[in-house]
Amino acid sequence: MNYKDIAQAIFNKVGGNDNINKVGGNDNINSVIHCSTRLRMTLRKPELAQTDEIKALDGVMGAVNSGGQYQVIIGNDVGYVYNELVKLLDPNQSSSDEAEKVKMDRSFKGLFNSFASMIAGIFQPIIPAIAASGMLKALLLLCTVTGIMSKESQTYMILSVISDAAFYFLPMLLAFSSAQKFKTNPFVSVLLGGVLLHPNLISLLGGEKAVTFAGLPVASVQYATSVIPIILTIWLMSYIEKFADKISPGPVKIFLKPLIVILIVAPVSLIALGPLGTYLGLGMSNGVFWIQERIGWLTVVLMSIVMPLIVMFGMHKVFYPIIFAALASPGYETLVLVAMLASNMAQGAGAFAVSLKTKDPKFKQIALSAGISGVFGITEPALYGVHLRLKKTLFACMIGAGVAGLFAGLMNLKAYAAVGPGFASLPMFISEDHSNLVYALITMAISIIVTFIAVYVIGFQDTVTEPAKIEARPEPAKAQSISKSKSFKSKTVIFAPMEGTVIPLQQVKDEAFSQEAMGKGMAIQPSSGKVVAPFDGIVANVFRTKHSIALKSVEGVELLIHIGLDTVKLKGQHFTVHVQEGDEIKHGQLLIEFELEAIQRAGYDTITPIIVTNTADYLEIMGHESSEKTGPEKPLITVL
Repeated sequence: MNYKDIAQAIFNKVGGNDNINKVGGNDNINSVIHCSTRLRMTLRKPELAQTDEIKALDGVMGAVNSGGQYQVIIGNDVGYVYNELVKLLDPNQSSSDEAEKVKMDRSFKGLFNSFASMIAGIFQPIIPAIAASGMLKALLLLCTVTGIMSKESQTYMILSVISDAAFYFLPMLLAFSSAQKFKTNPFVSVLLGGVLLHPNLISLLGGEKAVTFAGLPVASVQYATSVIPIILTIWLMSYIEKFADKISPGPVKIFLKPLIVILIVAPVSLIALGPLGTYLGLGMSNGVFWIQERIGWLTVVLMSIVMPLIVMFGMHKVFYPIIFAALASPGYETLVLVAMLASNMAQGAGAFAVSLKTKDPKFKQIALSAGISGVFGITEPALYGVHLRLKKTLFACMIGAGVAGLFAGLMNLKAYAAVGPGFASLPMFISEDHSNLVYALITMAISIIVTFIAVYVIGFQDTVTEPAKIEARPEPAKAQSISKSKSFKSKTVIFAPMEGTVIPLQQVKDEAFSQEAMGKGMAIQPSSGKVVAPFDGIVANVFRTKHSIALKSVEGVELLIHIGLDTVKLKGQHFTVHVQEGDEIKHGQLLIEFELEAIQRAGYDTITPIIVTNTADYLEIMGHESSEKTGPEKPLITVL
């Protein structure tokens, strides 16, 4: 995988304009971060992103706009792609005026997306520290249980301090990441986090006497390991800092501005926001346990089943506050991380089953690699590269995860560290109760075995059809003695998939097509609303919005037929698809019908690019230009 090429493909400068690329241009990008498998971009106008084109790039598993972020799924190597991507960003670009440039979407969906984006942006940067600390705590427990190390030894004590540090000083870690998200001074933010953890404050609040500040009561709250209090504090600071900046004279601003901030924000945090955040955190944790007490094991079953859908839209980050609140008190988590264990194992096992069952050598390698990542806790390669592609196997994975979740829920399996559950992170289930780890192992075994069986029983449409099946078809009648789908010696002819007027691809008013970013080809201005097969072959993919279809000929030519420009926004309206992925097709067979006039009345250009997407595999792609009307019996493209 060439990380630089992937980054440049996403940021492909089109039309000779450096301000235009596949994500809407540098000016459209407010921020870019990455998690374990995804590039997460905050775009000012997500609708400008060319999602179909991004999904078609080599090295990209998928793209989705969800949770207030535009997410490009790369896989395990996302960090390398991110490093190349940031080099292409304008270093002088400022995003501090985002609020002025972007109109706030106050609908429920818009507010939820904003909240989800905020949570992901705050918690994602601190995950490595939390995951490492949690795993170290679990390994220390394993060492004491097996007698390798004594709790009284100084080595154990020092390692215990190391493992506790990230949790104890969690407010300070969150202060820094919150400052990045709320666009405020990170060092003053960390100072405020330090206030909540100062030993003298802890001693004062832990005393027998009630504590007051300027006559107002200060609640006796312990902020170590807390989550929400510091987030609310830095949120308030982002507003107070702007106020302080306005009223502070230039010559003394360097000390007066932060002085005003800490004198206002710190007391308000101790008197109001801190206690409020603490009670909210306890409420979330207790709420989850309350639901589990009422519904019991069913909550884990349901969460295990829907976890792939949650991950698919990148919404699993929203659960971080609940996870951290539970790990702080009572010290373990019994829902989200447990459901992830059942789901992760199912995703990995399902991919392994596909790798054994598929007859496509290339897809076999993809599924095997995705399976390995899945059982180690990284499921996006399996989800996007295998199960969403095959669809039926996704249901098999849900079955396996649900059955495993049933066992985990009945046994009340507990997770003790916030890390992606998998084989490498099994210590997260170690506790003084040895049976907890046994339950985790049984949960994994159930998920793997049931999913494996489900994939074989349910089956799936393989990614390729055996060559013998296609080549064994009877030849057409004598009048068509030369098969229109077979090569003419060293060349392959692709016939027009619709009636209309042939137009050079360079004249299409969409840079992604006209600049041949996706491959060479031709375009047709349709005169009727029917798309037919331009050769014999198979349907490689039918896009969810029905406006586009990918085909593969007997000879291996991969063709994309994209009906109209920006018609993805119609979300399938005015389109009727007559085939599905994996179907065998013959030249002239009806594939899609579309309401030509209705699409034009809706304001969309119906010009249809026909692209050879594997252009690099051939010596030459030649278009047949003609002023005459074309149709299914006339050649459109010759591939050499």
